[in-house]
This record gives sequence, C-alpha cells and structure tokens, in this order.
Amino acid sequence: MRECNTEFPTMKELETLLFRKLQEQFAAGMARLLESLDECLMHQRDHSRYRLKDQREVQIDTIFGTVRFKRRLYQDRVKGQHVYLLDRMLAFDGREKLSPFLEEVAIEFASQGPSYRDSANRLEALLGYRVLSHEAIRDKLITRAEQESTIVSKATRRSVRVLFVEVDGLYTSLQRQRRRGIENRIAVVHEGWEQEGGRVRLRSKRHYLHTTKGDFWEGFGDFLVRHYDVDENTWLVVNGDGAEWIGECESYFHRCIYTLDRFHVTRELRRFLGQLPETWQTVRQALAAFEADILLATVESVPEEKILEEHRNEWRKYVAYLRRHRRHLIDYRKVLGEAGIDTTGMRPMGSAEAQMRVMAKRTGYSWSVRGVQAMLRAIMARQEGSRLSGQTIAKKQVLQPNPMVRVKDLLREVKEQAKGYINGTIRPVARAISKQPYRAGLKSPSRMRKKEDQERNHPKRKRFQEEGTPRDKKSCPL
Repeated sequence: MRECNTEFPTMKELETLLFRKLQEQFAAGMARLLESLDECLMHQRDHSRYRLKDQREVQIDTIFGTVRFKRRLYQDRVKGQHVYLLDRMLAFDGREKLSPFLEEVAIEFASQGPSYRDSANRLEALLGYRVLSHEAIRDKLITRAEQESTIVSKATRRSVRVLFVEVDGLYTSLQRQRRRGIENRIAVVHEGWEQEGGRVRLRSKRHYLHTTKGDFWEGFGDFLVRHYDVDENTWLVVNGDGAEWIGECESYFHRCIYTLDRFHVTRELRRFLGQLPETWQTVRQALAAFEADILLATVESVPEEKILEEHRNEWRKYVAYLRRHRRHLIDYRKVLGEAGIDTTGMRPMGSAEAQMRVMAKRTGYSWSVRGVQAMLRAIMARQEGSRLSGQTIAKKQVLQPNPMVRVKDLLREVKEQAKGYINGTIRPVARAISKQPYRAGLKSPSRMRKKEDQERNHPKRKRFQEEGTPRDKKSCPL
C-alpha cells in the first residue's frame, strides 16, 4: 500500500532542484577552469619579468552562483607593480567580486523595471540568494553610465546625405534639490526607415543626451561630428514640439529643415475643436496632407464664440503660434525633392513622443541629477540594441578605452634564451654576507681557473711526472 502512495515532487520543485544542482556544478567547473588557466599562465609567463609572489583566494558572484578559486599574484619587475595575470588575460578586475555578465543583467533589469529595488528582488528570485542591494545596483549603473559618457569612440564616421532628428525634452522631478525638477533635452538621430517583417524601424538610431552647461545645439553639433561625416551638403530634418530652444536649430546648421511635430499639433487642436466635429475633421485631414494654407484658413475661420469660454485666451495665443510656424507645417520631402534628393522610402516625422514615452515610464520618480542621467543613458543604450560598455577608463581629461591585452604579451619570448640572472646580477654573489658554499666559486671563477693553471704548471709536479715517482701527501706538497 505504501508503494502505491509514493509522493513525487511537482514540476516546479524538480526544476528548482535541478537548477540549484546546475549552479553547484557550474561553480565547481568554473573554479577548475580558472585555476587551470592560472596555472598555465604561471608556467608560460616571462620569468625574467613576472616574479611569483603569492596565491590568494577570491570569491566572485556569477549568474549561476558564487565561484571560489585561487589565483596567483606576481610582481612586475619592469613596472614595479603587483598584478594578477589571470585578470589581465580575462580583461576582468577580480576586486569587483561580481562577474561582468551578472552586472549587465542587474543593470538591464534596472533599466526595464519600475525601480532598483525591483531589480534586486528579480535577481534574488532568479539566483536563490541576495546578490546585490538596490543601492549597489544604482551605484553600478551610475558608474557604468559615467564611464560610457567619457569614452572617445574610434568607430568610423558614417557618411550620410540626410539625417533625421527627433528632439524633445523630458521633465523629471529632483529629490533633495533647490529646484523641483529638470528638463532633460534629448535628440534621437537616425538615417531613415527600414522594413523589419511587418514593422517599420528606424535605421542606425543613436541618442544624444545634453548634460553640459552650454547650448544644446552646440553640444549636438559636436555629437554629429564624432559619429557622422557631415559637411555643408548634409541635410538635417529636425522635428520638435515648437519649443523656442528647438527652433534655434535653423540658425546653427547650413541645410536644416525644421518641422512641427504633428502629434503635439493634433493634441492641441483636438482640445480646442473637439466639440466641433466638422471643423475638426477638416483640420485633421489638412494636417495629415501637410496643407498648411488650408489648415490655417480653417482655424482662422472658426468663430471665437464656438470655443469654450475657459479656452478662449489660450485659443488666441495658439492661432498666433500657428501663424508664426506656417513654414514649419510643410512636408520636408518636397524641399528635399527640389534639392535633387531621392525621397523614396522617407516617411513623415513624428516618433519623438513615442521615444520619450519609453523613457518616461522609467523616470517617473524623483531623482538626483546623476541618477536620472545614468538611467537615461542605460535606456538609450538598450534602445540602440547595445549595453553600457563598462570599460575601465583612465583618470585623464581625454579618456580612451583600454586596449585589449593579448595572451602572448604575458608569456615569455620563445626565441630569447633563458638567463640565470636577473638584470645582470647573480643574487648570491651580490650579497655582502652569504653562507652558501658555492658563493666563493661563483664570486671569483677566474681566480679558481688561475689556481688550477698554477697547480698544473708547478715545477715539483713536473719533476714527479718525469721521474715516475708516486705522489703522496709527504712527498708532494700539492
């Protein structure tokens, strides 16, 4: 009866048990692999440069649990530093106590989730133990983002004829600051549109976050020069919500087309004319067809009495605003076509609000200035299909990414013969006081060779050899 009532674990229990066992196997296998690599480096290193000092244990948290292993510490005789050759070969700083992949996962969770605390809880649920606190994840993200902003990219600048720029400001509240909030000015740059299955995506999308105290368009111009091969023949199509600082783009660039974002225009016109169905339909069609004259004529023909009383003052201001921006309501493709540029595949502008909506979902809380800028950089990197690099940056004014360390640079040269001394010095001979018996022989080998020659040429020894007299201690002083 008991055999028929055997209790089996559930699917969840089996999966959890197997995952924990895999974590243990991974940790053991990873430790053996790292120790084997460290031992290989010990045998193949340049012995004249790297002196073995000690072997120390290190603990690293990985995506599959904690890995404990021992690695060797060396003294670099050339640079006068203590180094871990294993860390150099793996391009990893063992002092971090956290694997680069796990750190990227934590930052990815933080940039997607609602909070840092949620990211820490998701990691704990995945790994079965508390890896990082929410404050530690925040510090990691800020450090990575600030390092990323100081890296000078060496990538080849792209040569383009037309660049499309969506510009907008994202307001976020500040904590423990005199000012209540900050407007983060952001530009999304792309080279056009491309079909991806049943969807249309932006081609070669990049983001610019203005963090300096200077003018936005000056900083954006430096950004363009770093990433694109722009000249006087490059066209910029800028789309914005009509803010004064966005409209200044026309005075900064030689060939620039500034257009009003149709999403913002549509939203405001619906607020004023929503209670007038026929007028609203005419305005909406004129806006979709880029008929600026029809749009303004329809708007100006609306009697002020038909506008809600609480909106009349704002309505007068908005009609004047549309008159000032009449030339910004045109279709940019007509201007490019007249300049001899093929506009096939170009679509209407207006993705700025959708881009800001993605970032606004994660930045709805109160932030510090460093925190919100770091989070925005992480979200931008994810939108571009990449991650924050996390490369170690030198503490200089102009910072460059560290070059990749090649394994053969850490090993000895095969063509060079091994030497029995270091820097031209034999240590037992160089010491003032030494009890080693071979010190005397090493210290003056020429003196020993001279003594042997004297014994070989001694006159008594020659006489005994000629007479054939056997030598003994009494008859031969030698």
